[in-house]
Amino acid sequence: MILRLPYNVDVDVLRESPTRAINRVVEQLRRRGVDVIMLSTGEPGVPPPREVRMWLSKFLEEESMRLYSYTPSPGFLDLREAIVDDLRDLGGIELSSDQVVVVSGGQAAMFSTLASILTPGDEVILMDPTYFGYWNLLAFFKAKPKPIVASLDREFQPDIEAIKEAIVRGKTKALILVSPDNPTGRILDWSTAKAIADIAQDYKLWIIYDEPYRTLVYEGEHIYMYKLAPENTISLYAFSKDPGIPGWRLGYVYGPQWIIKKIGLVSEAITYNPPSIAQYLVLTYLRNREVRRRHIDYVRSVYVKKRDVMVEELSKIRGAEFFKPKGAMFIMANLESILKPVGYDGGKLAEKLLLEKHVAVIPGEFFGRSTTFYIRLSFPTETVERIREGVERIREALEDLK
Repeated sequence: MILRLPYNVDVDVLRESPTRAINRVVEQLRRRGVDVIMLSTGEPGVPPPREVRMWLSKFLEEESMRLYSYTPSPGFLDLREAIVDDLRDLGGIELSSDQVVVVSGGQAAMFSTLASILTPGDEVILMDPTYFGYWNLLAFFKAKPKPIVASLDREFQPDIEAIKEAIVRGKTKALILVSPDNPTGRILDWSTAKAIADIAQDYKLWIIYDEPYRTLVYEGEHIYMYKLAPENTISLYAFSKDPGIPGWRLGYVYGPQWIIKKIGLVSEAITYNPPSIAQYLVLTYLRNREVRRRHIDYVRSVYVKKRDVMVEELSKIRGAEFFKPKGAMFIMANLESILKPVGYDGGKLAEKLLLEKHVAVIPGEFFGRSTTFYIRLSFPTETVERIREGVERIREALEDLK
């Protein structure tokens, strides 16, 4: 019998990220020589611009501690000023550097923000489906999620009337939105964004606006919620997707100065300061405006081609329903008409695909209760040829079930 010392049982509500769990199995398969087509990962397939990488390589040759020392807890002032300039350039947003705190990636942004505004019992409205990390954190902070179904037939746009009905004055604290969305690729439209901003102001709610894919917009444009409700909006961003350094863990939060200061204190308590080398790379990237614009345009062109190939191949699967994403990296495919009659759901299919067809996808159940029969597919990391092959294997697996 193993003796276990007391611990905080609140951590038992946390679920492992599905991408991490799948990556463990993929690693084991690859050790056995199995080639797995990765349509599961939520990371970019294009590295940072070569000019920026070459600059950093020269920087590494310096006999200096600049890359290896502690930094200010909210991030370098130069970097926060560059972020302010970037937001002005891309979104027409006017901020001061004190309204920005640099953090160690998107997950740290989420944790620090929710820790700063939530108390046990608070109600939080979020979409179903939505990014799986939010379900985890709301459970950990003992908040009550109030999911609002964003359906495929509405192209996953939030239901404004359902949001209003879910609000309880004095209990509802915040509303979480991701745009462009993970997992659906939906971009919040203008009328919906304006309605949500009005609701937040009327009911005195926080809008937690998660926008790490905002430069990956293929049709339409990104709506900056901060411009619509500046006193109610806390915006989260990560450099995991643009310029493409997910492993270096860097992001930031911006919003009203008083709450950003509190978020910065939580971030300091977790990691003390964001990684210095990532800050230097991003600072160089943001300051070189022409390099940044050229890189964004190139990445979008690469991803659009891959997205369109995935859409073309999924269209060949009879019974598959999906929405052509206008942004981000993902397609959510509803396979209920195929899976339900044979007693399958997205989870069982994902397991079958990985172990038998050697294709990795994410089960829809991780994103909400309404997407049990869905799978999420990601298109940035694999080649066009491997995307075609991967979706063909999915089609074959579904034919096997029939």
